[in-house]
Amino acid sequence: MTISKKLETIYHNGQPDGIRSIRRNLSTMTTYVIPRPLLSEAKSVSGITRPGIYYLINESDDNRIAQIYIGQTRNGINRLDDHNRSKDFWNKAIMFLAESKTFTLDMISGLEKFAIMKAQESKRYKVENSVVPKYEIDEYDLVAVEEIYDEIQFIMATQGYKMDDAKRTINEERILHTSRNGTAARGMYDGEKFEVLDGSEINMDKPAHLQSYNRLRDELLSKQSIVKAEGKYILNVTLDFKTPSGASDFVLGGSTNGWTEWKDRDGKTLDELFRKQL
Repeated sequence: MTISKKLETIYHNGQPDGIRSIRRNLSTMTTYVIPRPLLSEAKSVSGITRPGIYYLINESDDNRIAQIYIGQTRNGINRLDDHNRSKDFWNKAIMFLAESKTFTLDMISGLEKFAIMKAQESKRYKVENSVVPKYEIDEYDLVAVEEIYDEIQFIMATQGYKMDDAKRTINEERILHTSRNGTAARGMYDGEKFEVLDGSEINMDKPAHLQSYNRLRDELLSKQSIVKAEGKYILNVTLDFKTPSGASDFVLGGSTNGWTEWKDRDGKTLDELFRKQL
């Protein structure tokens, strides 16, 4: 049986992409979404100086996450002042804060470590945390840490950010392939977004039709999210695209029709599998 969940969102400056606070029904934790240019304005929001953990996100023009940094704070948003001075890459912060009786020092230390480990395992983004904290999560705290992280993962998903391990949820029967011109790539489509899976090959010798995809290729290459191995360029993160054709353009170069490029293991095209069954 599916369990319904209720979220309440406040848009503090009346804009859908402005400062937001999000609370799940009966939860003691509040989520704050803060665009970097509105950092000073966000300091006046109620409850925003409480302890918790936070994500700093580098989000591209097409709302794709390229980089993430995860940290803990004892004084809420005030911790971001240091990152505003010392870290250039981020353009949005998402904070998960609660009263100190919920987020004790041990709890946020454990939650920070757990969140960093999960982000690194997911292979979805470049994680700017070079070192996982040495803090040992007590076995009695682990259940609570996992429950809180599940809520964080759910709320992040409502904002368009997948945090789960991309490979863990893969059903091999649903994987799509393309191998044109010797470029072998794999992906999945859920009706809204197309995921190009890590381990896919990218044809860097052929520019994509859209310059935004070429810039993304160059950016991923510079950050070693695309690496060259045995003469081939390999993607080592999972990327989301709005359309199947955007995904195949990025992988193969040129201008492509993703509905016919992507096929299942039996050779059926995405067009046959998805459109013609609707």
